[in-house]
Amino acid sequence: MRWLGLDRLLFALARRVLGLLVKPSVLPSPLQFEAGGSEPICYVLENNSLSDLLTLDLVCLRHGLPRPGHPLLSLHERRSVIMLRTKRHWYSRRLTRSARLERMTEMVATDSERDARLIPVSIFWGRTPERENPRSVFKLLFEEAWGVGGRLHRLFVIAANGRNALVQFSPAMSLRKPVDEGLDAGRAVRRTHRRLRVHFRQLRVAVIGPDLSHRRTLTSRIVRSLAVRQAVAREARAQDQPRRKVLKKAVAYTAEIAADYSYPTVRVLDRILEWWWNQRYEGIDIHHLDKLKAVVEGNEVIYVPCHRSHIDYLLLSYVLHRAGLVIPHIAAGINLNLPVIGTLLRRGGAFFMRRSFRGNRLYAAVFNEYLSQNMDRGVSLEYFIEGTRSRTGRLLEPKLGMLSMTLRGFLRHRSRPVVFVPIYIGYEHLFEGRAYVGELSGQAKKKESVIDLVRVLATLRGKYGRVSVSIGEPLFLDGLLDERAPGWRERDALVLEKGNPAAGGGGVVARLAEEIHRRINTTAAVNPINLLALALLATPKNAMLERDLAAMLDLYTELLRRAPYSPLVSVADMSGEQIIRYADGMGLLRRQSHKLGDVLSLSEENAILLTYLRNNVLHVVAMPSLIACCFLNNRRLSVRKVVRLVRLVYPFIRSELYLQWEDGQIGEVVRSTIRELVQLGLLSYEHGDNAVRRPVAGSVEAVRLSVLAQGTLQTIERYYMTFALLFKHGSGALTAPELESLCQLMAQRMAMLHGLNAPEFFAKQLFRNFIRVLQQRGVVREEEDGGLAFDDSLKVIEADAKLVLNEQIRHSVLQVTHV
Repeated sequence: MRWLGLDRLLFALARRVLGLLVKPSVLPSPLQFEAGGSEPICYVLENNSLSDLLTLDLVCLRHGLPRPGHPLLSLHERRSVIMLRTKRHWYSRRLTRSARLERMTEMVATDSERDARLIPVSIFWGRTPERENPRSVFKLLFEEAWGVGGRLHRLFVIAANGRNALVQFSPAMSLRKPVDEGLDAGRAVRRTHRRLRVHFRQLRVAVIGPDLSHRRTLTSRIVRSLAVRQAVAREARAQDQPRRKVLKKAVAYTAEIAADYSYPTVRVLDRILEWWWNQRYEGIDIHHLDKLKAVVEGNEVIYVPCHRSHIDYLLLSYVLHRAGLVIPHIAAGINLNLPVIGTLLRRGGAFFMRRSFRGNRLYAAVFNEYLSQNMDRGVSLEYFIEGTRSRTGRLLEPKLGMLSMTLRGFLRHRSRPVVFVPIYIGYEHLFEGRAYVGELSGQAKKKESVIDLVRVLATLRGKYGRVSVSIGEPLFLDGLLDERAPGWRERDALVLEKGNPAAGGGGVVARLAEEIHRRINTTAAVNPINLLALALLATPKNAMLERDLAAMLDLYTELLRRAPYSPLVSVADMSGEQIIRYADGMGLLRRQSHKLGDVLSLSEENAILLTYLRNNVLHVVAMPSLIACCFLNNRRLSVRKVVRLVRLVYPFIRSELYLQWEDGQIGEVVRSTIRELVQLGLLSYEHGDNAVRRPVAGSVEAVRLSVLAQGTLQTIERYYMTFALLFKHGSGALTAPELESLCQLMAQRMAMLHGLNAPEFFAKQLFRNFIRVLQQRGVVREEEDGGLAFDDSLKVIEADAKLVLNEQIRHSVLQVTHV
């Protein structure tokens, strides 16, 4: 509808009526344009819509911004707004480019002194999830979508969602820039129009997701693809079955896998989840969301969070939706495709995958094609590269299957850049906590069922604290390929996956997985319960005097602020006393009153639960803890000696905890950490800064240094246990699996003898990882018969371990390794 002939009075009246229905949210907030620009402002709307124009005018009036209805005097235009796509006649259905944009560009092209700032404005109806008021299903049916409705539909949209509208102002574009690039007026108009059109489309994809109106054709596109047709032909020959029968199997696989995304369902789930968070959690803390918003437009976004809980699926979708971003399609295990629950998850964006594709090439081809088709359409994805929930709180060794398929999909289409967004998720209390305790104590993992899930949710009581979602540094796939595999554009995907000698071997996918894990850890959110776990679990009986515990918590907080693991790490803004009161309110502490001061301790179950939460953030204190370990058995060491000891054990710790520093950085990191420990009074310099001494035995500082050391001491004990078993049996006597099993058995024995409430101490995967790194570093080598051979270099490492571990600990280890 053309509005130029509207009388100002009628326009103001229409705006006033609309103002009764529309209460839009505005982004960015606070709303302001970049300073310093003298050029006039001209707004750009995507479509010629009277309701959008009235809404823009309403927002500008309320925020004191230049109005779209005011004249653009410098360019002789009656209005300061461009409708990017408009109709030639009110009865026409054909859209054409804006005549105003053409006139303005021609005037700028003929006069070098003229310019204007074009500010794209996008208006979404029903897309402000931060609203707290309940929404009806009727309103959800009329939210923003890709389909263009008529005037009656738009009237329903405004009536239903006027108070949930979102008006988003984008950064300004210079009208003059294409002209300065040497384009004539006609080409400059086309380029500006194309840039604006692409911007509006990319923003719409980022906010409401890609156009899924042709979802019904997805199955036919998958089964018609070359890869699936070839797999069908192979399967038909191998099984001696008719091609049509195998084709039906491929169609069934697609139905089993594919999401059935429904935006109304998503909005209903959003309301349910809002109730859930308010009932069971104190709130959600979101960190570094700006890093995500900087990359969502124009890129294929792959969310790669750590996996702590089944709630992770719902939590991230809820957070993204509340941030005004489309929720991704989520890879979920087929075990979650339960009756009713599976349907809801599927309509909320989940697609299901089997645990293993081995032996089923047809299923693998269909799944690969499904993933590739979604990437090509710009559908954001989410998957957990750990493969399953961590039962220990540490990041699990990554599974490379989904990353491999993503790499192949990217190399196949390359329609847009692929960016991985690492995400750290941290809880103060897990609702699966008791199940984890049982599994870590030796109980078999139970298969999920609807009845079990309903029973667990129904029996939940009390509050579960706060949840942290922290966005890591995005990782562009093409940038990593340029760095790790030069010439990748001419290389086959399978070659990149299996290994690239020029990149040092190991395969690009494996390197990608490690880098994702490291970036997850660099954005950790250290909550008060993490700090409590670091302090209390470092004591022999998981008990401390209340005043000592408060002081230790203050020390950890100050240390993490003085020597942060990463600039992205956030630390709870609470004092030690506040943390104790907070944990007491959650029922985590056991208090024994005493005239000289209360003693705070943990029950056996809570000790195991807090071990999980300690392991979430163990990496942030790994370096100061390693340095503290050097002084458990030494009163004085030269700084050079400390660097050598840390450098010796660092490759193994790095592999286990996915630490960020390269080997060449360790010297400077150790020296800077020592400086902070000296500032905190835990160490002192001698002879300038060439040597370091620990505090006097029995002093408060000595006790605190000992507590700090416990964070990595058990890890070093496990390493020493492995060395002891190798020496006991001799070079070449044990295979890697045999050594791994023996280590686990010995660790279990040691845990029972010394009362260790830390099930990850005897986790088989940790020993497997350590043995693998020993092989990679050349400390041990595998002979033809599979035996692990070693030479005197292993004895040098063992001798250095004796400098760290005191005699009592070494004797304890040697005692349990005596079979």
